[in-house]
Amino acid sequence: MATHYNITGYQGDYIYLILTGKDDSNNIISLSGYDVRGQVRASYGSTGVLLDLNPSILGNATGGAMIISIDSNISKYIPVSDHIYDIERYPIGVTSGNSIKLMQGKFTILPEITR
Repeated sequence: MATHYNITGYQGDYIYLILTGKDDSNNIISLSGYDVRGQVRASYGSTGVLLDLNPSILGNATGGAMIISIDSNISKYIPVSDHIYDIERYPIGVTSGNSIKLMQGKFTILPEITR
């Protein structure tokens, strides 16, 4: 089962997160031999991608840590709302199938106040 983690950021802010995928027993899921991908969508069943998260594996892949870095020039175009996201791992060199969901949750964007 995927780790459930909600992400909140502001429109126009730099969003930087380090996330670690864990299994149901709270053990770190190794990313050795895998790559990761993730997307934000408006809702379940949405066909359009609001944001490609472009997660990357941090350091030693056996540590299970991933980085998400969203530039402020990108976040300013994400609509203010509660969206959904997920991140999955897949074998290196395999573009479809054999993926495992690592993380999922709400991806909330709040309005920018100071410009």
